[in-house]
Amino acid sequence: MKRVASLLVLLVMLAGGGLIAYAASRSNANLLLFNTSFWAIPVALFLGVLVGATIRREKTKISNGKVLRHSWGSPFYHWSFALSGIALIVTGIYVGFLFIPRIVQDAQSVNLMYNIHFIGALFFIFGMSAHITDGYVSGKIKEHMPELKDFSDAVSHYTSKVGIGTQPMEGKYLASERLSYLLWLVFIGLVVLTGFFKAAAHIWNIPGEIMGAATFIHDVSALAMTALLIFHVLLGALVPWSWQLLRSMFTGYVSEGYVEKHHPLWHEELKGQK
Repeated sequence: MKRVASLLVLLVMLAGGGLIAYAASRSNANLLLFNTSFWAIPVALFLGVLVGATIRREKTKISNGKVLRHSWGSPFYHWSFALSGIALIVTGIYVGFLFIPRIVQDAQSVNLMYNIHFIGALFFIFGMSAHITDGYVSGKIKEHMPELKDFSDAVSHYTSKVGIGTQPMEGKYLASERLSYLLWLVFIGLVVLTGFFKAAAHIWNIPGEIMGAATFIHDVSALAMTALLIFHVLLGALVPWSWQLLRSMFTGYVSEGYVEKHHPLWHEELKGQK
């Protein structure tokens, strides 16, 4: 119930942010939130760190044939990050980047896209900072870090799905998840850092050379992040063997049978704790 309530709160907050973006772009002054509300960026970062540091973490265990995979905060971070990331990608395409020309032309439509981009950036920063802080405080971020054998295990994992070879012994997180996690950290870090320079340019005078480099890195990193998102949705939500993992991002739980079959090392660890 707590997870459902938190996700509903997130959707209401996102809808409210969208209304703020729309109202600002349709006001008499045709406001650009990057100009008027830059202060909200450090506030979003601070709130993410605060939530990530203070949230209560539930112990992972086997109970009544189910295994808790995600504490209630994880889906909240995930969907805050995912939905805002989609908003950032879509609005970024509309205003144009790299080889993609601008789709919207009139001032109000351009400002609307930038204002939605700003709201998306706030939720993106919040989700990122909350997740990293939570992982650091709990020490669980180490579980996401790749190991030397992960590349070969990732290849074996997916070839086994088409009947070639055998599935490797996997822990709580698949080898492919750990490999992609490092890529996520790199590209998200670049997007956020360069995005800060682009946002700060609305307040301070930043040299054109720095802005040109920041814009290029921002756009390339955003394109790479979009490719990662597509693969993440494909392999983490659409293929049948990942449906329980997708469901767990709403409920927090997967079945013990699923863990035993697809994450045998984690299952052994949980049985040892039990």
